[in-house]
Amino acid sequence: MSTLCVTPDLTSNFLFDAKLARVELEGREHFRRVAEAVDSFMVVPSEGMRDLEPQRVTVYFADGAAPESVTFLLVVHPARAARQVDVIRQTRPVAFYEEKARDAESKAQRCEEERARLHAEQGGPGGLRGLHAVGLLNNEIGVPAKHLTKYLKPRPRAALALVEAWSFRAGTAKRGRVAVELQLENPGTKSWTLAGAVLRGAKGEELTPLPDATPVSILPGFPGRVLVEFEATTKQAQGAYTLTLWDVDGRSVILENVTFP
Repeated sequence: MSTLCVTPDLTSNFLFDAKLARVELEGREHFRRVAEAVDSFMVVPSEGMRDLEPQRVTVYFADGAAPESVTFLLVVHPARAARQVDVIRQTRPVAFYEEKARDAESKAQRCEEERARLHAEQGGPGGLRGLHAVGLLNNEIGVPAKHLTKYLKPRPRAALALVEAWSFRAGTAKRGRVAVELQLENPGTKSWTLAGAVLRGAKGEELTPLPDATPVSILPGFPGRVLVEFEATTKQAQGAYTLTLWDVDGRSVILENVTFP
């Protein structure tokens, strides 16, 4: 059984290379939308599923061949939804697998190049974090900054309360970076430690943050600052984004209408 992440209000599509006989979905009533087709199905979890246990979905195939079914465990995550899942049962031509291998090799090469670039920055804070460290993230003497607090729309049931927010942008049409700095307050009884973040645009495009060597923790009853940085060209920095932050327990903060100067 495979475990897959789903996210409230985001669509997850399951595509198969065989016809389906039926789909058995636990807790179907908790999903905002479920749609079944001849060889696929899709789900859209509701906001109410954030506190629920993982739901099991079993797909039965119509052709009678082995395996007769496949089961997935759907785990609600604040941001890391599996947007498309391709399930292959039948043998494909050798050329198909050769192409998949080339794609994987290409992705691995890009990851290695990114790792090397990030490693070169480890001598000190790089990118916008480095500028922040020396006080250059402001309109007067450095990178353009935007005060976001009055524009942001925090979603209900956030783990942290928003106090102040700023955004920053630097770079060109080919390469650049953006950052969001937040002052947050922890009203809970347990420390909140940043485990991940994502910026999602109106069309579903995602920007993944650059790694930070210093994890941010906010103690119960205290305020704290979080700075997340993303690679983004000038074009990518346009428009409004939704920023999602979460900790190891899945407690999240979701802020809509994040824009950059």
